[in-house]
Amino acid sequence: MRLDRILFDTDVIVNWLTKETETVTGRELWTAPYKIIKHLDSGSGKREGFVPLTTVLELRYLLRRKKRCSIKQVEEDISKITAFFEVVIPDTTDMLQACSLQSEYPLDPFDAIHLALCLSLKPVVLVSRDKVFLEISNKFISAYTPEDFLSANSL
Repeated sequence: MRLDRILFDTDVIVNWLTKETETVTGRELWTAPYKIIKHLDSGSGKREGFVPLTTVLELRYLLRRKKRCSIKQVEEDISKITAFFEVVIPDTTDMLQACSLQSEYPLDPFDAIHLALCLSLKPVVLVSRDKVFLEISNKFISAYTPEDFLSANSL
């Protein structure tokens, strides 16, 4: 049985944790990530989610500084993340690959690390809302918005 590995980008996890809605349309950005994560937690064993350690660091920063969550809430959310997802630590090879990717494509440091990890852990599917990141990632791996992932996988 082939196991599908899904890397969740930070933006998608923030959508889920903070139950974000789109400001203009009121569309619930958190529902599609929630459905994917719920499927992972269903125990089917066909898919597993993972996040880089850099995502945990980025989440802690975003939740504290941008979303103004309490330290207690942030740590509870980090505990949720580590319960639902395997946390992968980028190694030297991943970091060098990230540097190479960033020199060739307009990636921010975190996205470069995420893509490098995806390349080293293939087969992997990336789930993100960052259009530029998705476009670049699709040159190397399968990459979807949460809604497109649900549609493509009939979840």
